Amino acid sequence: MATPVFIWVPDFTWQPQYRRRVNITTFENGKEQRSDRGAAPREWALTFTGSAETLAEIEAFWNARKGPVESFLWTPPGAVSAITVRFKDDTLKSDRAGMRHGKIELTLREIL
Repeated sequence: MATPVFIWVPDFTWQPQYRRRVNITTFENGKEQRSDRGAAPREWALTFTGSAETLAEIEAFWNARKGPVESFLWTPPGAVSAITVRFKDDTLKSDRAGMRHGKIELTLREIL
């Protein structure tokens, strides 16, 4: 079975988050030793504003992946190629403004 692809384009603003995994050991004299364990998975907080139909498609994609259970392909803003990600949270926040428009906020997390 082919890997699903997340095709929807987020609003212009997005929030990428980069982190490092670091071990910190504190000795009795107060000094610290730090060691780098590599990059942590990147995350993107995204907002999608659009029609009720578009939001329903995103919600259906989220439900088909069982929220954060299954991974899929997504191309980050400004990137050339797709990466494997999953939904970070087990809750999808959707705000509706009447029956025609609304907004969905979600976070995607990279699979390393």
